[in-house]
Amino acid sequence: MLSLSLAPGAKVKLLGIIPAFRTVNRFYPPRFGIGFKSRLHSSATMNKKKEDIKQEVQQMIDEYSTCSHIARIWRQAEIQKVEFVIEVEAGLLKEVAVEYAKSYGATHVILPRDLKKNKKYFMDNLSCAIYRMKTDSSVETVRGVEAAEVSVLSSGRHFNTETCEQREEIFENSVCSVCMNRRPRIGGETRDFAFAELHLATNGFSEKNLLPIRGKQIYRGQLNDLQLITIREHPLKTIKEKDFKTGVQILGKFRHENVAMLLGSFAKGTHRLLIYEFVCNGSLSKHLSDKRREFTWERRIKIAHGAAKGLEYLHGKQIYGSVRPSNILITHDYHPLLSYFGLARSRYEDIDQSSETRVLKTFEYLPPEYEGTGIDLSKADVYSFGVVLLELITGRKTIEDTDGQSFLRWARPSLRQKKYMELIDPLVQDSVDLYQLYWMVRVTDKCLSWDPNSRPSINKLVKDLECIVNHCGAEDFPPTESELMAATVR
Repeated sequence: MLSLSLAPGAKVKLLGIIPAFRTVNRFYPPRFGIGFKSRLHSSATMNKKKEDIKQEVQQMIDEYSTCSHIARIWRQAEIQKVEFVIEVEAGLLKEVAVEYAKSYGATHVILPRDLKKNKKYFMDNLSCAIYRMKTDSSVETVRGVEAAEVSVLSSGRHFNTETCEQREEIFENSVCSVCMNRRPRIGGETRDFAFAELHLATNGFSEKNLLPIRGKQIYRGQLNDLQLITIREHPLKTIKEKDFKTGVQILGKFRHENVAMLLGSFAKGTHRLLIYEFVCNGSLSKHLSDKRREFTWERRIKIAHGAAKGLEYLHGKQIYGSVRPSNILITHDYHPLLSYFGLARSRYEDIDQSSETRVLKTFEYLPPEYEGTGIDLSKADVYSFGVVLLELITGRKTIEDTDGQSFLRWARPSLRQKKYMELIDPLVQDSVDLYQLYWMVRVTDKCLSWDPNSRPSINKLVKDLECIVNHCGAEDFPPTESELMAATVR
């Protein structure tokens, strides 16, 4: 470790690994599709073993703390202003080492002397530089920094061998400025993931990596190249493997700054898992429900405009019916990405059989014409998006907020009578831009027209929202149905 040059600010972790008490027998796909079955000892034996492991861990920590060689490293780290920590973990050497290297974001990993039998495993599962400690305590290079860069690049980045510079095809908003989560490169292809790779990425599908989304099992994970992912089951349990893979290949080609990328899939038996890029700040549904003051007016219209652009792109690919706040994911920069799109032919088909569609009906995202025939799917989505816009303006309303009425029944009179300040969410009432509010309400009212032909096209909607963001209003905007109805009443 001393033979490596370390710059101030570098971080070094010394990881000690002792054998665990559990041995894995074989893979069993449980009911929800993810898991391992292990041969465990009796309860008394397990408890005794746990105590023994705790003692071994503490003993190893004590040995490290009193080791003269470690003490020299510690002093040198202090001089060089390098952070040096010691941790001890129980488990298999190769699995624990890889897991820690990934979670730590390690750029260099130094492994024990006896590396031969696990060398291939480390080479396949680590994308960083790898070294081996020799008997004389010197460090031998197994895979250097340049080779590690090439290894990472071969899995998704372009490499210029003449200039030794990386060049990536990236989205404009490719990195979150708060948590530094990075989006995948634009040119990547979907691939079939192995279960072992997903198991490793999620730390054995640990509950710690289970996202807090009610009623759904969606896991967060990290691949070997440090790309963060989410893993969810396909909503159609009975979809055939051939149809599933065909759908993944089609959806995996979609590339847009406001559409979350589908990276690949896993299919075995009856299990169908979808692997998406991870979006770091949850869904719009969460932010509407949390009612936090940082969810400002400016951020809301930014989300509205970006989500509309994503929807316009999907409509150009003949993908419809996935418009609701839970499918609009956002970053800490409040950059929106549409996700979980195209998982069925249309959300408007098989409407009585879909529990998800019943939820949609509860929140009134479905257009009034959904029960008819010859539905214009694009205009139906515009209606659903109008409900989302109304939620952005008003904040998520409960039955108590709307005097026991449905959300739209409560809002329509205020839309018709232009009582804008009664509509606006109290959280942003003092900071709302009145000019933008006026046009947002008009655009929303237009989207919520009962007559599909009176609703704007998705292209017109994107242009109108862009004008609102830039304070230029919406051009060629005819009266809304609410305005015409109000004029008739007068």
